[in-house]
Amino acid sequence: MIEQFISFQSCGYELKGTLSVLQNSQKKPAILILSGSGPLNRDGNDAKGKFQLNIYKQLASFLTSLGFIVLRYDKRGVGESGGDYLSAGMWDFVRDAASAVQFLKQHPLVDENRIIALGHSEGTTLAVALNTLEKMDGLILLSGAGERLEEALTRQRKLVYEALSNVTGLKGKMIRMFNIEQKNEKKANALFEKIMQSDQDVIKVGFQKINAKWFREHLQYDVLEDLKKIECPVLAITGDKDVQADPEKLNRLPAIVKGELEYYMIQNMDHLLKKQEDEINMLKMKKNYIKNADQPLHEELFDHLKNWLNKRYNEVFS
Repeated sequence: MIEQFISFQSCGYELKGTLSVLQNSQKKPAILILSGSGPLNRDGNDAKGKFQLNIYKQLASFLTSLGFIVLRYDKRGVGESGGDYLSAGMWDFVRDAASAVQFLKQHPLVDENRIIALGHSEGTTLAVALNTLEKMDGLILLSGAGERLEEALTRQRKLVYEALSNVTGLKGKMIRMFNIEQKNEKKANALFEKIMQSDQDVIKVGFQKINAKWFREHLQYDVLEDLKKIECPVLAITGDKDVQADPEKLNRLPAIVKGELEYYMIQNMDHLLKKQEDEINMLKMKKNYIKNADQPLHEELFDHLKNWLNKRYNEVFS
C-alpha cells in the first residue's frame, strides 16, 4: 500500500488528507471516509493525544488491501487543514465532502462513476446529505444510520440518567436528592433554545465556546427525508454496545431507503467499531474508549464490509 499526502480546495480553505492506493494500481473505485463529530483528524485521533483511536487509519488500510482507493482527510480546522472548526456548520462539512468527491473524480487512478461514501457517526448524516449534492455509487453508514442528532442526544442523556440511578451508597442518595435528571433536562432545553435563537456561528456558555451553527443546522436537518431519496446500494452497521447511536434505529431503514439495502447489528461492538463485552454504561464511555484505543476494529465489521463490497465490485478483488 502506498499513502500519498494530498490537498484540495474547499470554500476557500485548503484541506489536507491521505490517499491510499495499492502499488501498480490501475483505475479503481474509490471510498471516501467521512469522520464522526469532534476535532479528530484523518486517522481518528485528537491533537492532545488522549484519544489515539486510529479507526479511520485502520478502515483505510483494510479497504485499500481489498483493492480500493481510499481518501481520508482532516476536516476543516483540524490537523493540517485550514479553516476554523468551531465556526463550521454541518453544511460546511458536507460541502467539504463534496469537494473531496470532486478531487477523487479528477484523479487519474479513480473510476469517477464508482465513488462510495463511508460515514462514521456524524459522518453517516454527512454521507446522506452529500448524496443530495453528489450522487454516490454506494453508501456505507457505520454507527449512526437512520437517526437525527436530537434523537441521539436525547438517548445519550437517558442512558446517563439510567447509569446515575444505579449508583449506590451516599453518592447515589445525593444524586436522587438533588433531582439530577430534572435539573439537567431543564439545562439542556435552555441550551438548545439559546442555540436556536442565536444567529452566531459560535456562542459562549459559561467559559465554554459552543459551535452553535453546527448544532442549529443538525437540529434543523431531517436525515430521514434525504434517506428516502437514496437510490444507490446502502450498507448500514451499528453495534449493540453503542452508547452514542441507537442500533434499534437500523430497523427504520427498510421502509425508507429505496435502493438496495443491507443492515446489521453487530453483537459486542461499540460506537468506535471495536469489541466491547461489558454492559453499556454512559458514565464509563470515555474510560472504555481510552482502554480499547489500541485494539483492532471488530472482525465481524470487516467481514460485512468485505462481503458487501465483493458483491458489487467483484473485479476489484480478482
